[in-house]
Amino acid sequence: MGTSRDPSAEAEADRLLREVERTLEAVRRDVSEVIRHPHPTPGRLHHLHRELRRLRTALSVGREMFPKRDGAKLLALDRRVRRLARLVGGVRDRDVLLELLGSVGTKARPGLEAEMLERHRTRLRDDARTGRELLRAFARSETEAGLLDEVAGTLGRAARTARIPHLGRLLVAHHARGRERVAEAHSKARRRPSMKRLHRLRIRVRQLRQVADLARAVASAPDRTFDAPLHRLQQQLGRLHDLDVLLASLDPALSATGWFRALKDERKRRRREARRALRSSSALSGRP
Repeated sequence: MGTSRDPSAEAEADRLLREVERTLEAVRRDVSEVIRHPHPTPGRLHHLHRELRRLRTALSVGREMFPKRDGAKLLALDRRVRRLARLVGGVRDRDVLLELLGSVGTKARPGLEAEMLERHRTRLRDDARTGRELLRAFARSETEAGLLDEVAGTLGRAARTARIPHLGRLLVAHHARGRERVAEAHSKARRRPSMKRLHRLRIRVRQLRQVADLARAVASAPDRTFDAPLHRLQQQLGRLHDLDVLLASLDPALSATGWFRALKDERKRRRREARRALRSSSALSGRP
């Protein structure tokens, strides 16, 4: 691994590679299921989406450990992984919206209201089916092109020739930058909790948690004080965002229906909860 060999640094790098191998194996299993079955379950897609995000987090750290040539190769591979993750996420989003519409089915009055609700659910089901077909085709294409094999091979070759830094210090730096991004997004969302700002905060929180999970798997874990508050905040912001997206996609002419009003009432409740969470988590923004 280069001319300067530090046993502790090499051990950390080895743990990172093993973690990537574990994540790659999980992604392989899920991708195989997506290819094998025309209609993968929401649970399978959720698991695949989570593992793809973990893989991308590990690749972002790995790029900084290796020479520029290897880092550039990993960046190109990460772009392909990102496209796969976005396709999975798009299908999952439609599944979530269908779940939300199903939760207000009893609020639709028989007749026209129920028909309009079912019409919208049918359109979403068609979109989800089309998304699954596109995902299946892309997953098969990337599998045949050897995407995951290329990721594993590139990391393995890079690790054998690189001068390995202390991964622990690298992860601490990533975690610190993630905390700064969360603090900035949190401060903006507290001042004006718009849909865009709350969604950005949710993304920053998720990214920070992914780095923290990777650090716990391969090196000295960062402070876990904020784990529970971050997780709760991420969940609350996630469901609020789902409601925002669904309501924004609906025709305003539906606003008089009982099921539309039920969705708006649920969004109001979720927004109140999110605002309380933002106030109670002031430590995330560095405020006293």
